[in-house]
Amino acid sequence: MEIFPILLYLLVLLQATDSKGYRIAVIGGGVSGSFVTKYLSDYDVHGAVDGKESERCLVDEIVVYDVSPPPPGFSDDEQSIHSDNNNDDVLKSSSDPRPENWQGSRVSAITIKDTVIELGASIVYDGNQLVVEMMNGDPDNLVKDDPMGTSKKEEEEGIYIGEPYGFGIYHGNKEWLLKTNSFAKYPSFLRKMLIPITFLWRYNFDYFRLQHAVKRAVHAFDIVYGLLNDTKHELTYFDSPMELWGAIGLRTAAAVSFHDLLDGLGLYRDERLEMQQEETTDSKSWWNWRQWLPGMGCMRSELVTAMTINTYNADLNEMNGLVGLVSYVPSSGELFSVKGGNNKLIESALHQARRLYETTSTCKHSKQRIHRQQKQITTVISNGDTMELLSNEESLGEFDIVILAAPLQHCRIQFLIQNPMGMDSSILHPMPLGGVHANVDNEDDADIARRMTNEHGDLVFAVPLPSSATSPYTSVVTTIVSNATINASHFGLDNNEPLPRTILVSERGKMLEGITTLRVISAQKGLIKIFSEEELSLEHRNKMFGSYHIIEYVQIWGGGNNREHSRYGGATPSFAGGRNSESLPFLLYDSSTHLSKSDGAALYYVNAIESSVAAIEISAIGAKSVAKLVARRLGLVSPVAVRSSHDEL
Repeated sequence: MEIFPILLYLLVLLQATDSKGYRIAVIGGGVSGSFVTKYLSDYDVHGAVDGKESERCLVDEIVVYDVSPPPPGFSDDEQSIHSDNNNDDVLKSSSDPRPENWQGSRVSAITIKDTVIELGASIVYDGNQLVVEMMNGDPDNLVKDDPMGTSKKEEEEGIYIGEPYGFGIYHGNKEWLLKTNSFAKYPSFLRKMLIPITFLWRYNFDYFRLQHAVKRAVHAFDIVYGLLNDTKHELTYFDSPMELWGAIGLRTAAAVSFHDLLDGLGLYRDERLEMQQEETTDSKSWWNWRQWLPGMGCMRSELVTAMTINTYNADLNEMNGLVGLVSYVPSSGELFSVKGGNNKLIESALHQARRLYETTSTCKHSKQRIHRQQKQITTVISNGDTMELLSNEESLGEFDIVILAAPLQHCRIQFLIQNPMGMDSSILHPMPLGGVHANVDNEDDADIARRMTNEHGDLVFAVPLPSSATSPYTSVVTTIVSNATINASHFGLDNNEPLPRTILVSERGKMLEGITTLRVISAQKGLIKIFSEEELSLEHRNKMFGSYHIIEYVQIWGGGNNREHSRYGGATPSFAGGRNSESLPFLLYDSSTHLSKSDGAALYYVNAIESSVAAIEISAIGAKSVAKLVARRLGLVSPVAVRSSHDEL
């Protein structure tokens, strides 16, 4: 007779240790979406409340939606949506098949002739702690590989005769600002000495000035990781990207152009190499000592400009200072790619999240919590308590938290709220994503305060979105060709000299040649990858590669002749020289605040961080920042020490 109460007690205990029922939707399955899923799982399983870590498992499920197919192991979640690219004979990238005119994740790879080629983000810096941490969590599947198909044997054992080597900065009209391919004739040990000496001589003090600034930026990012890992102190929960950059001393760099930042560092500027109408005093004065010494160059207009055009398809006036420093950081450390494609980071993050629940004693007997579905989210509707997701007319359910992990200007989603008056739920209004403000015309402070807290929201108005949330992204077209041979005479190269493996361009080179980067993946297979602003014409390709080349794949990131690509796609944000650095907050909409409720649904925005800088690691930082905020909201973590201002950091 005493067994029944014991069984009842065990049943209650099991229910108590099971999920509390929080449902989270993540819109976007790229780095931002997959990493935020992994971090939320970490907080749910190993959260710390009042400074004490415990296995909690309060999240019922996290569903990640994306237009691309789910990774292996998640295909049972949902059948693929219709795509015009399902032909098995068509070469597919890691993002295919996907709906027409949707570009998918900007971390994407394709395998051509047994060679993995990155279509978007190509390299990872070994100082990217969050990416490296993710790789360490899955060492069997995430293995470091040589970056961009470059074999280290070229440096360690020499190169084969006729193989491309080094890089060059092309200035157009068969002119080169810099070439390192000429060092191929020297033994490996001699090249390792001659190339650094050449750079030091050519760029002298500027080389050290920029390296010093980059080291300071790297140190600042080291501080970021410590702040992100700290859940005990309220100061480490950042409401916006600019608040985060301000805490580590990089906010000013994000708000000025890269040219202005380099001026502050004292780097020499030669506007004769830029697409400008006027020349500075330094570039035309008789006392400019650089013009009297052989081998002198302008680091700003050559190496730095070429690297930013390669990475962001933007010149130094278009870049902000923070982006510029981040783009130059890889020059100070080791680079790598993920073996099999950088997209494996995305797949592994989801698998690690799922495995975390399966291997935790408190959660392993519960239902599957991590899901990945191929869906186009078209509408998000908040009723105050939850948010409903729709894919066209299909309802995907209601969620307590929705996380947008894709650029707002690309997502093609209607964000709506039900009538805040509560009279007719069928009446929908635009969700005030930028926040709300009162109608404050000719009102005193007391009345303003009263209007801001109106429980029905009928006297508050949506704040306009910042330009970072509305400006189009830069366009880049990735073209992969095979059976191609670089036409040396077209680029003004001698037939008897090795070709550069990588061709970067100056501002003039980009304008005249129409490309931003050219990379020889395999000379033997004739595999070449080209980045350009627009699709390359047949005539242009024939001039560069001869008439026998074959187009293997073209990935359009916001460019081309297709209006949908131009409007809803792009490679990187338009930074506008720091003028677009003011971002949306990470918490995009809070129904409890808007409707003066004690609790309610919320919409978060990982890609808010891209207003200032964009890279794989930056997406990971945004993902962890948002995951912390969501975890605090749901009670998965809580700070135990509260201070008054982020300025104290």
